[in-house]
Amino acid sequence: MGTFEPGALVRLRSGGKTMVVKHSSSISQLPDTLLLLCEYRAKKRLVQGFYAIRDLIPISGTPGSERS
Repeated sequence: MGTFEPGALVRLRSGGKTMVVKHSSSISQLPDTLLLLCEYRAKKRLVQGFYAIRDLIPISGTPGSERS
């Protein structure tokens, strides 16, 4: 299992939105967890959520090039 760097693009293994990994300092209340904070845009809103690392796969590209 690889590590996900802040700013990296990821997607759920089952498909779905392209998401950006958020910086780990944003989740100081969950220091030793297998959850990763990600965000994506949906209907002109910024959506944040925690996702299990095992359910994410890295994708290539830059954060500004994602499609909604």
